[in-house]
Amino acid sequence: MALRRRSKRKSLTVNTDLKLMPLMNIIIALIPMLLLSAVFLEIKVIETSLPRDADASAAAVTPDSPPLDLAVHVRKAAYIVEGHGVDPRVLARRGGGSMPDSTTMLQLTQVLRTLAATHPGTSEVRIVAESRTHYQEVIALMDAARAAGLVNTALEGSTSEGI
Repeated sequence: MALRRRSKRKSLTVNTDLKLMPLMNIIIALIPMLLLSAVFLEIKVIETSLPRDADASAAAVTPDSPPLDLAVHVRKAAYIVEGHGVDPRVLARRGGGSMPDSTTMLQLTQVLRTLAATHPGTSEVRIVAESRTHYQEVIALMDAARAAGLVNTALEGSTSEGI
């Protein structure tokens, strides 16, 4: 009887071949899906510079006329444009949102363009913004300054409510 049992048993064979085709099909389907779902961002750079140090500017050679030191102050209800030897100009802020309206930006660009034309060689402007000023508004001010020909923009924080 022992012989009969042995003869009835069949030897088990294990298939050791890897079936890669289903895996390849899944990968081929996933690659286009992942590429289509990827977000491609355009990276932009805005060049800025820090305000000049008073001691470093005093050590430099003093020109015949002092620099304009043009600044745009962002207040709750107005933009104030001031500089050395220039009467401050106040432009009312309209809209009150995170983006200033286009007429105010056009007026600001015109004021900055006039100041840059009357003081040749001026290419710097400081944007003095309060802590509650929105990033979009600062970028709009930088764009207005750049449109006026003032390409070197410096950012400065302000905590005071008045000048």
